[in-house]
Amino acid sequence: MLAKPYSSARVADLAERILHHKALYYAGHPEISDAAFDALEDELRQLAPTHPALAVVGTDLTTDLPKVAHSSPMLSLQKTYDLDELLKWVGTEPVVGTLKIDGVSISLLYRDGVLVMAKTRGNGVIGEDVTPKVRWVTEALPALPGIAGDIEIRGELYCTDSRFIQLAETMQELGLERPTSPRNIVAGLMGRKSHINLARFFGFFAFHVSSASVDLGLKTETDQIAWLAARGFVLPKPERLDGQSAVGGYIERVRELLAEGEIPLDGAVFTYDSIARQHALGLTSHHPRYKMSFKWQGQTATTRIQDVAWATSRLGIVTPVAIVAPVSLSGATITNVTLHNAAHVKAYNLKAGDDVEIVRSGEVIPKFLQVVHAAEGEYRWPDACPSCGAALVFDDVRLKCPNEAHCSAQQLGAVLNWIRAAEIEDLSEKRLAPLMELGLVRTMADLYRLKVEDFYRIPQTKEKMATKLYANIQKSRHLPLAQFLNGLGIEGSGLTTWEKLLAEFPTLDAILQASQEQLAAIDGFAEKTAAQIVLGLEVKRPLIDDLFAAGVVPKAATAATGDGPLSGQVFVITGALSQPRATVEKAIKAAGGRLSGSVAKTTHAVITDEPDSASSKMQKAKALGIPVWSEARLWRAIEGSADGDQTGKPDR
Repeated sequence: MLAKPYSSARVADLAERILHHKALYYAGHPEISDAAFDALEDELRQLAPTHPALAVVGTDLTTDLPKVAHSSPMLSLQKTYDLDELLKWVGTEPVVGTLKIDGVSISLLYRDGVLVMAKTRGNGVIGEDVTPKVRWVTEALPALPGIAGDIEIRGELYCTDSRFIQLAETMQELGLERPTSPRNIVAGLMGRKSHINLARFFGFFAFHVSSASVDLGLKTETDQIAWLAARGFVLPKPERLDGQSAVGGYIERVRELLAEGEIPLDGAVFTYDSIARQHALGLTSHHPRYKMSFKWQGQTATTRIQDVAWATSRLGIVTPVAIVAPVSLSGATITNVTLHNAAHVKAYNLKAGDDVEIVRSGEVIPKFLQVVHAAEGEYRWPDACPSCGAALVFDDVRLKCPNEAHCSAQQLGAVLNWIRAAEIEDLSEKRLAPLMELGLVRTMADLYRLKVEDFYRIPQTKEKMATKLYANIQKSRHLPLAQFLNGLGIEGSGLTTWEKLLAEFPTLDAILQASQEQLAAIDGFAEKTAAQIVLGLEVKRPLIDDLFAAGVVPKAATAATGDGPLSGQVFVITGALSQPRATVEKAIKAAGGRLSGSVAKTTHAVITDEPDSASSKMQKAKALGIPVWSEARLWRAIEGSADGDQTGKPDR
């Protein structure tokens, strides 16, 4: 057999570089991007698939922090960039999807419910004791009331973009070096002995629980997630997924979060739900065989910022964009890179002349990663709105123009948002702008007051196009209610948001009258989102009335029939159950019930087989006097038994 056309020198070079960059990465001082590192590993895997460098987990322990052995190895993950390969691996198995967080892996050890130690992954076999720092992390719970024996919780320590901005400012005030990125600063602070209170800016996602001394009775990954949630841990958006289409849908939702840039993530992790199957598959020296991570193949490049441009959005947010020297990424020539917000510019001190690393991967829009070489000088913000000249307001994260009523950029953006939401064809920004400059259109309601002859005033528009534009607007007078609400442009909401809300409140009047507490009780709705929607609807009431006056009549959403023994009742599930949570949820919905992720006054009952749990949901249920049902009682109610849902008394 002929020898492969590569030299052992290339293999040795790749192995040396991989180990070098892995050590820098875990120390929080990477010299290359994740995508560039993955490319090195992929090349070595093709040339020498059994090379020991590919099996190395973590890195050598180089700090003088106390060393602690792991009871079981903290391994890495196998990964793929190929969706077909992932789906082939999934097969017909139910899996649990979670976010792949770009942070630092941590193990929390509890003894009789008290946190006694926190340690890093280290080299996978031996980690380092970082307990004093992790005690500053609120989400790394200091106690698990009512839990006996030794319990280990594994998860990921991370820093969000907004927290990183606050941390960077605090570090500068302390005279410390400006941090380079959220991931790097987490790793860097874990290795320090001073300023350990800076760890208060970090968060913790939990994803695994185990015990050598207590039988937790967990049979599935879903059970583990439920156990962690019941104790109050923050979870990396887990979902049980049945079927390959469900896996594909989850990946799209992760892609949307990736584009938002708030949570430091670089893909998704999928785990076979059955723990028996996990044990049967076992581990390699590098990774568990029952987990697979999916990442988007990204390309990075270094370029120079030529200028920082600022533009006002329809919500009045003045957003920075870096104008960079043209560079090719993933088959496209990149000249503009988003810089997210004003606080981001401040945290990284971004300005013309900086050499920066950028990436283009699953999110399509090129993103800034880090400063490679900083130019002299300090960042600059605009004092006035680039559109209307109004003095800008800084809300600790963003620069905002307060002149909503008279800012042309906000008005143009708001009307364009309506045009997209209402699917009005052919009315582009180029055609809309002259109508607004002439004073014919100020809000979306004005579109419905236009006459055919008004469109003649758009440059190069003749009778056929004018008639078409007029007709397209008229067709949107009776759009579905979800599109109507989405077109209002309320911050924190999108079409999916409104569709989910309409499933609970099927009319416009019902949504307008819904309280913040009622919205927050809907599964998947955070307090912040609920507050934004309630305030946004209040602000938009005059616009809604004006749209009605202009002849816009949205089609009411089709209300759910609600047939079944649980019709109109809202349930919250917490803790472990005998059956998979997805099965129980499906049964509740089939019986006419609804599900929520949080307890509120509107909750009919909390479903759990752990009535003595000290979880936040159980505490709130007790405070509000909400009945607590066992799983058996739920099944009696679904079957229509008289005692299933009539007594209203807690089922202890």
